[in-house]
Amino acid sequence: MLVFHHIPKCAGSTLQKRMVLHEHSGELPRGATLIRYDAQGREWEYKVADDANYDPQESLHHQTFPRHRGTPVDQDHTAVQVVMGHAVDHTWPGQHITWIRNPYERDISHYNYDYALGRINRTWSEWHDQMPPNWIIIWLYTRWLGRPETTPGKMFDAIVESKLIIRSMDTFESDYQNVCEKLNLTPLTVRDNVQTESHITESDLEQYTPEQHEDVNWYDWQLYRRSLDVQS
Repeated sequence: MLVFHHIPKCAGSTLQKRMVLHEHSGELPRGATLIRYDAQGREWEYKVADDANYDPQESLHHQTFPRHRGTPVDQDHTAVQVVMGHAVDHTWPGQHITWIRNPYERDISHYNYDYALGRINRTWSEWHDQMPPNWIIIWLYTRWLGRPETTPGKMFDAIVESKLIIRSMDTFESDYQNVCEKLNLTPLTVRDNVQTESHITESDLEQYTPEQHEDVNWYDWQLYRRSLDVQS
């Protein structure tokens, strides 16, 4: 089994869309893909095999998931070959992989995405000042490892020593090609849930530089740099 944990704003939605399309087209067998995600304060599961109304033109996160929430999902996961999402933890059998983005760019994308959806109304400066330092480290430690938050150094060490393969988003497309080769799939180029509208001005960015961001989020940056060093 291939297990893809999704760090928000790190290409997870695009991977999910492509894998669902591979199953929908018949390249993957029925029931081969499973997405586990959070919404409305709880965890949900999605299988395209259980979605008779699936429309490949829809965005998974913007249309398909909201429509499908509350619909029964087959709890027999023996046919699953690829499991993906925010709510996928270390307990799943198989090879565990995630992609990590430049932490400063990830935060900008996170802000733009939430602002566009009306989830926040704070300025960029107010938002990043209220974000917990080393957000990626905290996310992986509490969500993927499922442990209570502790010191950044201890969380970093636990993640580095775990079985999770952490790849840079710079290699996402080539990594996806390798996954397709392993599963005998024809690669796709479709992207899903992509944030393109910016709600941060250049003057906003000048007030909080990547260097300042790294000073506060040192462990996130160290994890990202480790991913850059992995070439295979």
